[in-house]
Amino acid sequence: MAPPLTPLSAKGISVALDEDCGLLAAFTVERPGAPIRPLARVPWADDLPDCEAIRTAPHLARMSGDFFCAPFGPSDFIGGPPHGAPANGRWRLLTRETLPDGARAVWELGNTVLGARLLKEWRLIDHHPVLYQAHVFEGGTGEISLAHHALIDVARGARLSLSPRAFGETPEMDLDASDDFRSAILRYPAHFADLAHVPLMAGGTADLTRLPVAPRHEDFAMLVDQVPAPPPGTLAWAAVARLATQDAVVLVKPAALLPETMLWFSQGGRQAPPWSGRHSGVLGVEDACAYSIHGHAAAIAENPLSRAGVPTSIRLCGRLRIPYAICALDLGEGEGSDSLAVEVGPDHLLLTDAAGRRIETPFHAGWFAQG
Repeated sequence: MAPPLTPLSAKGISVALDEDCGLLAAFTVERPGAPIRPLARVPWADDLPDCEAIRTAPHLARMSGDFFCAPFGPSDFIGGPPHGAPANGRWRLLTRETLPDGARAVWELGNTVLGARLLKEWRLIDHHPVLYQAHVFEGGTGEISLAHHALIDVARGARLSLSPRAFGETPEMDLDASDDFRSAILRYPAHFADLAHVPLMAGGTADLTRLPVAPRHEDFAMLVDQVPAPPPGTLAWAAVARLATQDAVVLVKPAALLPETMLWFSQGGRQAPPWSGRHSGVLGVEDACAYSIHGHAAAIAENPLSRAGVPTSIRLCGRLRIPYAICALDLGEGEGSDSLAVEVGPDHLLLTDAAGRRIETPFHAGWFAQG
């Protein structure tokens, strides 16, 4: 059965939501020649295997693009599927409208999250190659971890650049007991200051900015923006330059609300169904307020990050808005450099590289204002 997709479009960009699990099922930015379609979709989406993993976590059936998690990771405090109701429940369209400068849609999650109503808002603006998103909690009681879960297609090679981060670490876990990470090549646990020099289990280091890192593996790392957490209004970014297609994905987040970034390197290392070694060439960039991979209970308890002044959960009270943006840019032809820097201005986003290329696009930074 085809998923219930809701399309939304403006001049130069089109997107679609899979309402079953709130998945970004399509994201296309027009350009001369081939359009930019940079986000990944699981290879079994159109031929679903019958397996326990999908019954436990429905979002795995057609996982694609980006989705919102609350909590992030195991739902081990209130119960429920991994990544919570927003990533596994049904969303209902409340409004979809064409505006003088683009389009807007709003959905409501069929479940509550710790008693809170959750809304998803998408905004497209003509000639902006950007999906502006916001998730709004209304009411509720208690603390929740959360994250965006963007999935980028890096199968043909890519380079990862980030705004400054304080440090990174891999979590402590029993790799022998983990079906997901038995093929891991990084050292667990490990602390690192430079994403280009991350300790390997076998000795030496790996450069996690150059993808793929290895032919077949599954690995996870957490980056922390700033200690203590950055002040409200601070924007952070991640940029992925895709070499073969000469395009780049830029993810922009409010660093005070999402002070960590989780990196998931999926290169055919998971063997249990539905993965079966088929999920490869995908980079997950998961901007979060969470404590690594450890789940809801660990995120709301005191932990090393929270003791250092870096939030790993958010308290629900009244109205809470989480803005986010996904941008796709044409890098043009030429050699260029694979090291990128991003500047976010009030009405533009500027991408530069070490070779001197400058690519500017309209960008609505006001989307990140709270209110």
